[in-house]
Amino acid sequence: MKGKLYVGGIIAIIFVLFASTVMFFDKKIEAYAASAVFVDQPFNAYFSGEIKEGSLTDGSVYVVDKGTGKKVDATLLLSGSNNSVIISGLKVGSYTLHVEKNAFKKISVRNSNKTVEFTVVDEIKQLTSEQDLKTYFETVLNFENERYGNAQTESNFSNSAKEESVAMDSASGGTGSSRHSTTNNQVEDIEEGDIVVTDGRYIYSIGDNQLIITDASNPKNMKVVSKKTFKENAYPTKLMLHGKLLIVAYDSYEERPIKGKDYMQHLALSKFAFYNVSNVKDPQLVREIGQEGMLAGVRKHGDVLYMVTNTTPNYWLMREKVDVELRPFIFDSNEQNTSEPMPIEKITIFPGSSEPNYTILSAIDLKDFAKNEVKTESYLGSGSQLYMSPKAIYVTSPKYDYTAPASTKRMLIDWMPSIVNTQIYKFSINKTAIKMTAETTVKGTILNQFSMDEYDGHFRVATTEGNAWGNDANSKNHLFILDKNLNQVGSLNDLARGERIYSARFMGDKAYIVTFKQVDPLFVIDVANPANPKVLGELKIPGFSNYLHPLDDNHLIGIGYDTQVRIDSYSKEPFVITKGMKLALFDVSDLANPKEKDAVIIGGRGTYSDVQYDHKALFRDEENHYYGFPITIYADKGEYDAVYKGTGSQVYEVTTEGIKLKADLVTLAKAGEQYEQWEKVVRRMIYINDALYTVAQGEIVSYDLKTFKKLDAISLQYKVEKN
Repeated sequence: MKGKLYVGGIIAIIFVLFASTVMFFDKKIEAYAASAVFVDQPFNAYFSGEIKEGSLTDGSVYVVDKGTGKKVDATLLLSGSNNSVIISGLKVGSYTLHVEKNAFKKISVRNSNKTVEFTVVDEIKQLTSEQDLKTYFETVLNFENERYGNAQTESNFSNSAKEESVAMDSASGGTGSSRHSTTNNQVEDIEEGDIVVTDGRYIYSIGDNQLIITDASNPKNMKVVSKKTFKENAYPTKLMLHGKLLIVAYDSYEERPIKGKDYMQHLALSKFAFYNVSNVKDPQLVREIGQEGMLAGVRKHGDVLYMVTNTTPNYWLMREKVDVELRPFIFDSNEQNTSEPMPIEKITIFPGSSEPNYTILSAIDLKDFAKNEVKTESYLGSGSQLYMSPKAIYVTSPKYDYTAPASTKRMLIDWMPSIVNTQIYKFSINKTAIKMTAETTVKGTILNQFSMDEYDGHFRVATTEGNAWGNDANSKNHLFILDKNLNQVGSLNDLARGERIYSARFMGDKAYIVTFKQVDPLFVIDVANPANPKVLGELKIPGFSNYLHPLDDNHLIGIGYDTQVRIDSYSKEPFVITKGMKLALFDVSDLANPKEKDAVIIGGRGTYSDVQYDHKALFRDEENHYYGFPITIYADKGEYDAVYKGTGSQVYEVTTEGIKLKADLVTLAKAGEQYEQWEKVVRRMIYINDALYTVAQGEIVSYDLKTFKKLDAISLQYKVEKN
């Protein structure tokens, strides 16, 4: 009897151990999803376990209308890795997704039926409590815990206003100058700001953490009239002029103590200082405003200034049970001395978003600026690129799809998303009123703001889908045309397979796209009929253009690099090397047969200019047909090496007939000098009347705009007293 009891006890213990082992290792399946999605957009529900493919048709997975309690017809799809259900075809309303436990591949005693509630909306709703916000980030953490195995990684991380009147005349500042440079903006009458601006008499520039104002009224005798040094951890990034109001955007960093912890919370803020420059010798700070995050873009249209930033709160501290502030911070010197969290009612969740990032948009009317309210809205959902038209702001965000075949290793799924698309958010603007009115997703990713354009009520966007390099190159390029609600009305698909977009430019009812892998195809596209865009012509030449600039309706200036195809001595496979900078003139008067009318190659390998990635570095004097850019020149040395030759700037006369070098303002390298001196590298070129000015970190040099004879040079000293 004792033996039986002993054996029975052993069996019972083994059973308990087995059951507890199963319970310990047999992880419960969890579901993660956003709470809302726009009508006509797919809703995604993620699960920590795989779903059987047949379950979508055998009744194990279905959608119920919460209002009627009845099943509804919906299009159901599984992701590539079978761990998410994609739902589409639903009208506005509230729904529940039901996934029965037998729908999951893995049989488990812990499995249970899963339900996911969500709504389909035609507009978005704001949060009503901080608990709603906390719940959102808890959902994000749960999803990340599942994906990354609970890896604890961190995310990317005053003065009182003066009651004085500032003249808001948007003219040139009353200097009487009839000719001077303006910022090379993408859209006419929408100011983007730059690191150097002029009102026709004074040059306003930023360097390190200083604002410097230089009197350039006499190009033979320039004078620095004032300097403002920003406090520590403040770095100016952009300038704008609005009559006698100078707007300085700058990055600022703050530390905040965290309750119950011995370390600090770091805040990155984008701030805007507004100076009355009626007296340039003593600019007066009128007001400062700011918002958390890195600056995605700043624009000025008419009398209204718009600011867009992106930020991610330190939500990961929630894992450590820290009562962390999840709301983004804002600042206004009219109201407080330090930045404070936004009111919860100003925070909205993008439908379908499950990302931990904020996009923050603000607007302020510059008329009676000292007293006007800053209108700020914050949206949970990231934004990377920005395009603005007179009536709307478009913010884009990469949308990653981590689905992959079931045989793919989890690490590859997590860190190498198989698909990257682009989410587009449209914000309609009416002066300071900003309202999100549409959202959509398009295949592929965009290059930069020039990949987007609004024209005649339609939004056009060019994208590259897939990977253009390596053995698995599968790229293709698309052009999508969307209506005012961001519904697709036309497209052009699969351009230049195996290549990617290097530049794009929209000009009215024409689009120009440059792709590249070994040669530079320039595509001329007719977009006059939004429903049926067509490729009219194509030009293939060596090299590629990083930036396209319209010369007139029938000619484009292309700035990029020359290239050469070589054969690898080992593999015998061709590969491409980048050579000198290339300035090209394209003739598109015959749309079916675009031509390279002229081209200039500058320097060799290693030659570079800011204009390759920043269109504001392009010098333009259309009256004289002058175009130029800062440049640092290297020459080829042997098969692969390069040697430094000099730094400065160049000016070209570009007409429909061709390209002609007018001024080579490059200072040649001294004997033994291997690299350029950073303080001598030209950052911008501007003109005032008949004088050209090159602005570097450490100096401004003036030249006669006709003869290009050097007139004066002034040193910009940075050691001055702080404000």
